[in-house]
Amino acid sequence: MTRGLSVPLGLVIALVVLLSATPGVPVLAQTALPSLDPNLPPAAEENLPLLYQRLVLAFGDDYATHLLDQQHRDLSDAMTVYYLRQELQALLDMWRATGQAVYLDAATDLTLQAIQAASDRPRPLLYHDEVRGEWPCFYLESVQAQTGGHNQLCDFQGCAGFLNVARILQQLDRPEWQPITDFVEHQVVEKWLYYKPSITAWDMMVDPDSANTLFAILNTGRDVREHFAGICLDLHRLGRRDYAYHEWAGRLIEMYLTPGYDANQPAPHQDEIPALIPANWGLLARSTPDGQTWFFIPNHDPAKWSEPADTSHANRTVWLAAGAYAEGFIGPDVIEGLVNTFRYRIWTPEKGPFYFTNYADGNDMDINGLSSGRGGNVWFGWHRLAAHDDGLRTLFLNLAYDLTNGGSNLPPGAQNRAMPNAKTCLEAWAARLIADEGWPCIFP
Repeated sequence: MTRGLSVPLGLVIALVVLLSATPGVPVLAQTALPSLDPNLPPAAEENLPLLYQRLVLAFGDDYATHLLDQQHRDLSDAMTVYYLRQELQALLDMWRATGQAVYLDAATDLTLQAIQAASDRPRPLLYHDEVRGEWPCFYLESVQAQTGGHNQLCDFQGCAGFLNVARILQQLDRPEWQPITDFVEHQVVEKWLYYKPSITAWDMMVDPDSANTLFAILNTGRDVREHFAGICLDLHRLGRRDYAYHEWAGRLIEMYLTPGYDANQPAPHQDEIPALIPANWGLLARSTPDGQTWFFIPNHDPAKWSEPADTSHANRTVWLAAGAYAEGFIGPDVIEGLVNTFRYRIWTPEKGPFYFTNYADGNDMDINGLSSGRGGNVWFGWHRLAAHDDGLRTLFLNLAYDLTNGGSNLPPGAQNRAMPNAKTCLEAWAARLIADEGWPCIFP
């Protein structure tokens, strides 16, 4: 498979029109998708050229629909930017898969628009009713009384997407990487570093124990800290050195991705910061009946550390692990253990070819109103494991193909089909898995 296929050129034209669309612009007709050889599996080598074309064209249709649905969205809204991360992920994967600048341009424009929207609507940051300055804000109404509307999780999830864009822009020597990186570092990271009045610049910029101080600054949610670890990896790669981003990333990765093989095993740095060790640290090794090691991922809420993470929240753990592995922070044993978690606990083919349990230990009880098999989202973290396992690569190619046919083999109501960014993320990733220069092991 090469990038020289003619299919993306038509999609470039379509996306240029769609990205500049306003109400009243005619909607493009649905594209006819090429058919695969029905006598062969969809992921058979002989079918891959047509599958690639099919995925690229299906992505164009599905992303066009998404853009039309989202044309009035407010990019200063916290939940909008929270979900924007996945949209940026899909666009970057399509850029990797096709080499077409239109996808990267779209991701760049969305990122800059979101930054501008937050900058145009600054709000006071509150700490126990004390104003801690006025900052650009992705506003979350539910925390208005506590923080003035600022929220770490939404900020960090959105910024994780922004920096993925910035890293590619920097590699291409495109100047837009600089204002994106400046915004994340100075308007988001520093906002939260100095949120508490007791924290000073000396604590974070000079003190050799600044990595320990992070555990007193960051919200206790595992998902918040996993996002922040990824942000630190990216800021270090982007050349930022005012803070010890490399050390901070390493400390957080150690805390949350260290395998625990013994119930009495101490947490990393237990002796240094005993009062700050989260109850939900690490990955707890478990074994299948035939001796395969998989990892129990503790719940993102440290108050529920003995409960499993739900499959959807655990995407952040796997995304961080894939990035940390690419940067040399963890070894293949962690990736292999997570592959086994996915293969032996989450993916349940006896219930359907694309059935994924709601919880990452194989538990499938209802979650937030979603019945069994509906909340096992695998498209913004777990999917990255397909870069390291041939069996999962085939699974995700088959899943994406099924989605181009309407997704009839997924459980009814499954969010892997129904969520706004699910289809585009899975189609883009599958196209990247096929493309000669998709380089799925490269981050982002």
